Amino acid sequence: MVDNANTTKRTAKKPKSKPTKVAKQEPKKVDVMASPVTGMIYETTILLRKEPVAKDQELAKVSYHGSTGQISLSPLDARHEAQMEGLIEGDMLVEGPPTVMVSKSETPFEWLKAFPKATLGGKLYASEVITYYENK
Repeated sequence: MVDNANTTKRTAKKPKSKPTKVAKQEPKKVDVMASPVTGMIYETTILLRKEPVAKDQELAKVSYHGSTGQISLSPLDARHEAQMEGLIEGDMLVEGPPTVMVSKSETPFEWLKAFPKATLGGKLYASEVITYYENK
């Protein structure tokens, strides 16, 4: 007969292992405004300053399509459509030290990025450039 009370089963304890540290990789930050990215649309809104009397009026949206490299105009107010078409036909003057001319035909992406800092004339100004993905 076996005495169960006195028999103890010995098992070897496994040494506690330290968890291995995995080096965290920082996500790569891509500056989408540095150069055009295929599949992205870059867009700014041209507004007519009316404040403080009324809310500023959106006149048009100007977009640069990263997949085609084309500039497009989406007029929002028919009364100002001819003025908006004339505005996007030429080069852009950016005031400041130094004052620069940005060519639409040579660098369309840089031309669109210059809109918020450009002299548009009268009470016109442009919003900051926003980016979003193109729908396929």
